[in-house]
Amino acid sequence: MKKYALILVVYLSIQWLCYLPVAGVAAPPTNATLQDLISQVSPEKLVAEVQAVSRFSRCVSDTGHDLAITYIKNRLQEFGLTVEIQTFSGYVEGLRETRLQNIIVHKPGTNPTQRHLLTAHLDSSPIRMFPPICNEQAYGANDNGSGIAVLLEIGRLLKNVQFKDDIDLIFFDGEEFGYLGSHYYVSQYLQNRNTQRPIATVINLDMIGYPRDGTTNQTLYAISVPGSSNELAREGSDLVKNYLPALKYQVYTIGDLFPLARDPNQYSDQRSFWESQVGSAIFFNEDASDSSSGDPRYHSPGDKLYQADGNLRLDATLMADVTRTALLIGGYKATPLSYRFFPTLAQPFENNWSRADRPLLTGAATGRSWLWGLAPNHSVSEAYTEATSGSRQVVYFDKARMELTKGTSGSVTNGLLVVEMTSGRQQMGDNSFSQREPSRVAVAGDPNDTPGLNDIAPTYASFKEIVARGKVAPDSGAVAATLDAKGRENYNYTLAPLARNVYYVPETGHNIPDVFFNWFQIQGRIYDSSANTYTDGSIFDWVSAIGFPIGEAYWIRTKVGGAEQDVLVQLFERRTLTFTPNNPNGFKVEMGNVGLHYYKWRYS
Repeated sequence: MKKYALILVVYLSIQWLCYLPVAGVAAPPTNATLQDLISQVSPEKLVAEVQAVSRFSRCVSDTGHDLAITYIKNRLQEFGLTVEIQTFSGYVEGLRETRLQNIIVHKPGTNPTQRHLLTAHLDSSPIRMFPPICNEQAYGANDNGSGIAVLLEIGRLLKNVQFKDDIDLIFFDGEEFGYLGSHYYVSQYLQNRNTQRPIATVINLDMIGYPRDGTTNQTLYAISVPGSSNELAREGSDLVKNYLPALKYQVYTIGDLFPLARDPNQYSDQRSFWESQVGSAIFFNEDASDSSSGDPRYHSPGDKLYQADGNLRLDATLMADVTRTALLIGGYKATPLSYRFFPTLAQPFENNWSRADRPLLTGAATGRSWLWGLAPNHSVSEAYTEATSGSRQVVYFDKARMELTKGTSGSVTNGLLVVEMTSGRQQMGDNSFSQREPSRVAVAGDPNDTPGLNDIAPTYASFKEIVARGKVAPDSGAVAATLDAKGRENYNYTLAPLARNVYYVPETGHNIPDVFFNWFQIQGRIYDSSANTYTDGSIFDWVSAIGFPIGEAYWIRTKVGGAEQDVLVQLFERRTLTFTPNNPNGFKVEMGNVGLHYYKWRYS
C-alpha cells in the first residue's frame, strides 16, 4: 500500500479403485506441483474472502479489527493449518498504546535450511492522513482485503503440499500506523537470529485488486530495491515467462520513476525487511507509476468490493494472477518435492507411470484415456530365469504390466503379454517358456467370464491362427476385415471408410491403420519426474510402450456396457488397441485392458 500518496483437490481426492496387495498402502493425501497449485487458484474464492473481510472495519481501534482477526484465524484452521498469534503493543493515533496481533502460519519443510515468507497486512484505514483516525468505515476491500484474500487462498492450496524449506504466511497488524506489525516481527527475528532459520524470501502483497486502467489485463508490479531484492524480482520474471506466459509482470526498482527518498512505492511492510536487510524482499502491487495510488478510493469509506451499481469494483482475474505469481515464486524458492502416489512401489515404476498418467490423475490433462491406468492393481514377485535370485518385481496396471530387469531394481520394461496370451507360451526367462492354453479372455469390451455376458467377442485364443501366420504384404487399402469369437474371418465393407492402412512395419510384417498410427503421434501434457513439473510433448514412445503389431487390424462385434457395437482391434506385442467410432473425440482410440487380462490368464 502506498501510504503517503498512494497468492490441491479442492485438489483432488484419490479413491483407490483397484487393490494393491502391499502392506501399508492407503489413499494418500493430495500433493501438487507448482502447475497444480497455479491451476487450482479460484477467482471466486478470492472474491468471497474479500467480501468476508471487508465486512469488518479493521482500523486498529475499531471493533471489527479483532473480529477480522478471529475470522482469518478460523479460516486458516478450517484449512487444517496451525495458527500462531504474535501479540505486541504499538503506539497508534500518535500516543495511545494498543494491543496488536500478527497472525502467523508456519508450514515446516521436509529438510529446511531457510524460511520463505508470504505476507500481507490485515488492518485498514478510512482516511488519507497519518496517523489515521478510526471511525468504523475502514472497509479496506482493496487495502488490504485483497492481500488478505490472496494469503487465505494460498493457505487453502498449501495445506497438503510438501516443500524442502519452510514457508510462512504472515498477516501483519498495524501497517497503517507505520508498519508496526512487520517492524515488531523483524525486531524479534533479529533478537533471536542465532536460534532461527534464516529468512531468505519475502513477498509482500498489498493493494493488488483494483483494475487501474479499467481492463482485465492488468500489470503486476514486482517492486524491489537494488541487490538481492531486485535479483528476486527478476528471477520471478523468468518464472512467470515459463509458467504464466500470458501474465503481464514488470519489475520496478525504487527510484525508477520518483526521487529515491520519496518514491511512494516503498511504503508497505516490505520496508521493514529492506531497512533491516533481512531476506530478499519484493512488493507486489497493482500500480507503480501513480504517486497517489491507482485506486482512487483507497484510504476512504469507498474502498469496497462492489460499486454502487452492484458490479465488482475489484478485479478477480488480477487477484488470481497475483496469487498464482506469489505461489510460483515462493513455492519455487522453497523447492517443491515430488509426491509419491504409490510410495510402496519401486521409484522406477512410478516414474514410468507418471509421464502419461499423472497429468490425468491430477487434472493437469484431460480429453485422453489412460496409458497404464489409475493405479496399480497388483505388485508381485514373479519367477524369471535371468533375474537376480531368479525372480523379479512386477506391477500390473489395467492396461499393461511393468517389470524390473534386475529383480527389485534396474530399468523398467514391459512384457510381451499379448504374444504370450495368443500363443499360450508363458515366458519364464529370456529363452524359457511354459506352454499353456491361449487366453479365453475377450480382447475388448465387457468381460466374458460369466456365460452369456459377452460371448460374441473374440478372445486372444481367437487370434492364435492369425498371429501364427506371420508376415503379410504391405497394404494401403481400407480396413474391412472382420473376426468373430470363433476366429472366423470375413468382411464388412460398410466399415471400410472408417480406417485405412497407412504404415507397414517390416520387423513383424504387418500394417497399421491410420486411426492407430496417427494416435501414436499425439502430443499433450506430460509429467517430468526428474524436475517435478508438467510440460508438453510426446505422450509415449509407441515402439517401447506398445511394441510392433503381431497381426492385422480387424473389426469385431463386442458388447460395451451391455450394448453390441463394432470395434476395430489390433494386437501388438505388448498392448491391444481399440478404435470405437462412437466414442467421444480423444477416446475413440484406447488401450485394451491387457494388464487385467494377462493377470487373469496367468493366475486363474
